[in-house]
Amino acid sequence: MTRKRPRLDIPKKPAERRAWIQYRLRLIGSNFRALGRQLGVSQQAVSYAAAGYPSLAIEQAIAKAIGVPHQELFPEHFDEAGGRIPLARTRQRKPTHAASQRNVESSEAA
Repeated sequence: MTRKRPRLDIPKKPAERRAWIQYRLRLIGSNFRALGRQLGVSQQAVSYAAAGYPSLAIEQAIAKAIGVPHQELFPEHFDEAGGRIPLARTRQRKPTHAASQRNVESSEAA
Protein backbone atom coordinates (compact mmCIF):
# COMPACT_ATOMS: atom_id res chain seq x y z
CA MET A 1 0.00 0.00 0.00
CA THR A 2 1.45 3.34 -1.03
CA ARG A 3 1.20 6.22 1.31
CA LYS A 4 0.11 9.56 -0.11
CA ARG A 5 1.68 12.75 1.08
CA PRO A 6 -0.81 15.22 2.48
CA ARG A 7 -1.47 18.11 0.13
CA LEU A 8 0.04 21.34 1.36
CA ASP A 9 -1.73 24.62 0.76
CA ILE A 10 1.28 26.69 -0.20
CA PRO A 11 0.29 30.35 -0.60
CA LYS A 12 0.69 31.80 -4.09
CA LYS A 13 1.22 35.43 -3.04
CA PRO A 14 4.92 36.06 -2.34
CA ALA A 15 4.43 37.86 1.00
CA GLU A 16 2.09 35.16 2.28
CA ARG A 17 4.41 32.39 1.07
CA ARG A 18 7.37 34.05 2.82
CA ALA A 19 5.43 34.08 6.11
CA TRP A 20 4.35 30.46 5.53
CA ILE A 21 7.97 29.40 4.93
CA GLN A 22 9.05 31.28 8.05
CA TYR A 23 6.37 29.45 10.05
CA ARG A 24 7.44 26.06 8.66
CA LEU A 25 11.07 26.80 9.55
CA ARG A 26 10.05 27.72 13.10
CA LEU A 27 8.23 24.41 13.44
CA ILE A 28 11.52 22.58 12.86
CA GLY A 29 13.48 24.94 15.13
CA SER A 30 15.11 27.02 12.42
CA ASN A 31 14.79 30.47 10.89
CA PHE A 32 16.10 32.59 8.02
CA ARG A 33 19.24 33.54 9.93
CA ALA A 34 20.19 29.93 10.73
CA LEU A 35 19.56 28.83 7.16
CA GLY A 36 21.59 31.78 5.90
CA ARG A 37 24.50 30.81 8.15
CA GLN A 38 24.44 27.26 6.78
CA LEU A 39 24.53 28.60 3.21
CA GLY A 40 27.00 31.40 3.84
CA VAL A 41 24.55 34.14 2.91
CA SER A 42 22.68 36.82 4.85
CA GLN A 43 19.28 36.33 6.40
CA GLN A 44 18.01 39.01 4.00
CA ALA A 45 19.08 36.90 1.03
CA VAL A 46 17.10 33.95 2.43
CA SER A 47 14.13 36.21 3.14
CA TYR A 48 14.18 37.62 -0.41
CA ALA A 49 14.37 34.14 -1.92
CA ALA A 50 11.45 33.04 0.28
CA ALA A 51 9.49 36.01 -1.02
CA GLY A 52 10.01 34.87 -4.60
CA TYR A 53 13.18 36.64 -5.77
CA PRO A 54 15.04 34.04 -7.86
CA SER A 55 18.04 32.36 -6.24
CA LEU A 56 18.36 28.71 -7.17
CA ALA A 57 20.69 27.59 -4.38
CA ILE A 58 18.74 29.35 -1.63
CA GLU A 59 15.37 28.17 -2.98
CA GLN A 60 16.60 24.57 -3.02
CA ALA A 61 17.91 24.88 0.54
CA ILE A 62 14.61 26.32 1.77
CA ALA A 63 12.61 23.58 0.06
CA LYS A 64 14.88 20.87 1.46
CA ALA A 65 14.76 22.33 4.99
CA ILE A 66 10.96 22.35 5.15
CA GLY A 67 10.51 19.11 3.21
CA VAL A 68 8.62 20.46 0.22
CA PRO A 69 9.55 19.82 -3.43
CA HIS A 70 11.30 22.83 -4.93
CA GLN A 71 8.93 23.02 -7.91
CA GLU A 72 5.87 23.04 -5.66
CA LEU A 73 7.26 25.77 -3.43
CA PHE A 74 8.25 28.15 -6.24
CA PRO A 75 6.07 27.17 -9.23
CA GLU A 76 6.49 30.57 -10.93
CA HIS A 77 10.16 29.77 -11.54
CA PHE A 78 9.39 26.68 -13.62
CA ASP A 79 7.75 26.13 -17.00
CA GLU A 80 5.06 23.53 -17.77
CA ALA A 81 7.68 20.88 -18.59
CA GLY A 82 9.30 21.31 -15.19
CA GLY A 83 12.37 23.15 -16.47
CA ARG A 84 13.76 26.18 -14.69
CA ILE A 85 12.86 29.47 -16.35
CA PRO A 86 16.12 31.37 -16.92
CA LEU A 87 16.50 34.70 -15.21
CA ALA A 88 16.32 37.48 -17.77
CA ARG A 89 18.23 40.51 -16.62
CA THR A 90 17.76 43.90 -18.17
CA ARG A 91 20.43 46.53 -18.53
CA GLN A 92 20.45 48.93 -15.63
CA ARG A 93 21.51 51.94 -17.69
CA LYS A 94 20.90 52.81 -21.29
CA PRO A 95 23.92 54.12 -23.19
CA THR A 96 23.48 57.63 -24.45
CA HIS A 97 25.04 59.27 -27.47
CA ALA A 98 26.91 61.72 -25.22
CA ALA A 99 28.39 58.85 -23.20
CA SER A 100 29.78 57.23 -26.33
CA GLN A 101 31.43 60.56 -27.27
CA ARG A 102 33.24 60.76 -23.92
CA ASN A 103 35.14 57.53 -24.46
CA VAL A 104 38.92 57.28 -24.73
CA GLU A 105 38.76 58.14 -28.43
CA SER A 106 39.63 61.75 -27.69
CA SER A 107 43.26 62.81 -28.12
CA GLU A 108 43.02 65.59 -25.54
CA ALA A 109 44.77 65.15 -22.21
CA ALA A 110 42.66 65.31 -19.11
